[in-house]
Parts: sequence; structure tokens; C-alpha cells
Amino acid sequence: MSEITFPELAHKIQQHFEQQTYAEGLSLASEHFTRFPEEFPTLNYWRICLAARMEQFSLANKFLETTLASGIWFADFMLRQSPALAAIQGDPEFERLNQISAQMRAADGGDVPMLVARPENACAPGEEGCPAVIFLHSNMDTAQNNLQHWAHLSARDWLVAVPQSSQALWTGAYNWVDHELTREEMDGHFQRLTSQYSLDEEKLIWGGFSMGAEMALTLVLNGDFPACGFVLLAPGGPKIDDLSQWGPLVDKAAGRSLRGVIWMGEEDHTIPQQNVRALAERLNTGGIPTRLETFPRLGHAYPDEFESVAARALDDILKGD
Repeated sequence: MSEITFPELAHKIQQHFEQQTYAEGLSLASEHFTRFPEEFPTLNYWRICLAARMEQFSLANKFLETTLASGIWFADFMLRQSPALAAIQGDPEFERLNQISAQMRAADGGDVPMLVARPENACAPGEEGCPAVIFLHSNMDTAQNNLQHWAHLSARDWLVAVPQSSQALWTGAYNWVDHELTREEMDGHFQRLTSQYSLDEEKLIWGGFSMGAEMALTLVLNGDFPACGFVLLAPGGPKIDDLSQWGPLVDKAAGRSLRGVIWMGEEDHTIPQQNVRALAERLNTGGIPTRLETFPRLGHAYPDEFESVAARALDDILKGD
């Protein structure tokens, strides 16, 4: 048990929820609480829910108060809509803490709509359009965490825009919930972006990390926005799990002169690697040239020397046939 990974721990705790063995699940979550400090919000949320399931409201409130005291808030729907927390709704202390959480989120500067890095004195409305990358962060992530990897492109005359999802679980954990909601949010982001900057729509590349990659590819293949290609880092999500959903989208995009690059770590066990390989093959056979680049010893993360990796990908996409 000492060598348990976090996905294994999550699976075991989920089983305790399903089997209604809440005390055992709480004990397991508490036993490994200090082992995974980067998963502090997730583990404490599980402990809140497990304690509430046992109707140990004072203990659940204690876990929630500890989380808030650390500077982490939970989204309202996490505290209001979870079936595990149904019984604790209306408890005076829980309501007090819920209000504090809402106040913390309102004061949090993390709810940013979109971050942009652009070349100095370029891309202004009415000027020559800049080539651009629009990149969607992964689930449980932020725009800021990803912009730092892409901002260097502004020195190469590229504009980089990293929208942030509006759907937060807790501090620093923003998710893409569903494709339709993402498309609606991207429509607003794209309208604001094109009203503030001049873009070269023939050199507009969409990309994303993990679930953000699945979302970006869907938008591109569906033709929702101008695009000449896509860059996908460790793509994952329900469509990656069920490749049959890509067929109609690939067929719809045929003949649009799209090109793509997919990056995947050979040690990334959070995504179905064989499905990612099959997706790249399906894109290629569907007339969308796509290069799959794999990286030894890389997990679910950005590759080392990413500036050169990104430059190579953008050059591949823009070179055409």
C-alpha cells in the first residue's frame, strides 16, 4: 500500500463511495493525505463528502474549514450539487463556510477570461494580421500555467492567446466541461480577440493540452473557427476514449488544407496511447496530414526544450504540402 499511486488511490476511494463503505474510504483518504500534497484539494473534498455521508457534519465542516484556511475555495456547484453533500445542506456551520468559500472565489484573481502574449507594436486593429496560436489548458489547470510555455512565440512575431475555462472546481482547477459549452465560451473569446487584435486567419493554429486538446481538435475539425492546423499535447477525453466519434468530424474537415502535430509522452499513462496513435492514423487517412511525435520518459507534461519542439511543430503546419 505504501507504493500506491494517486490514480490507484482515487479508484479505491471511488469504490468505497460505490459500496457505501464510507468509514473505510475516509480512513484510506486520511492515511494517504500527506503522501500527495499536490492533491490536497481533491483529498480534502473526498474527506468532506465521506464525513457528510456518515452524517458526521462537524468533521466534514472541519475538513472544509481547513481547506479554506489554506487559501483554497471550492466552486459553489461542488458544495451544493454533489449528492454526497445533500444531507449537510442547511447545516448552519456548513452554510457559514460555504459563504466564505464564495467570497474567496469572488476575490480570487484566478478567474481571468484570456491571457495574451503578442509581438511588441504589432497585431493592432487595422495593421497587418499576426500569425496566432490559441491554446486551451488541460482540466484542473489554469491559463497562466500554460501561457508561460507559449509566451516565447511573441518574440517570433506570433500572437498567443490562452483562454481560461469559466468552469472551476476549486482554486487553480478550471475544467472544460462539455463541447457545446466550450464552443460557446470560445465564440466569446474569439470575438473579443479579433476585436482587439489583427490576426492572420490563414496562419491561425488551435491547440490544447489533454482535455483542452480534445476540445481544440473538435473545434477545428467542425469548422467552428478559422484554422490552418492544430497542435495537441497529450490529448485525452471521452472522444479519445471512443474513436468512433471522430469519423464524421474528420470527413467534415476533408479538403480544408489542415495540418496537425500531436505530442505524446511514452510514460504518459493518463491517456489511452493506442487510441492517440489510432487518431493520428485516422487523421492522416482522412486527408489531414498529422505528425505524431513521442517523447521517451515523458509523462503527462510539456516536453523539455519546448521552445524548439513548438517551433518545429509550427513550421510543419505552415509549410503546407
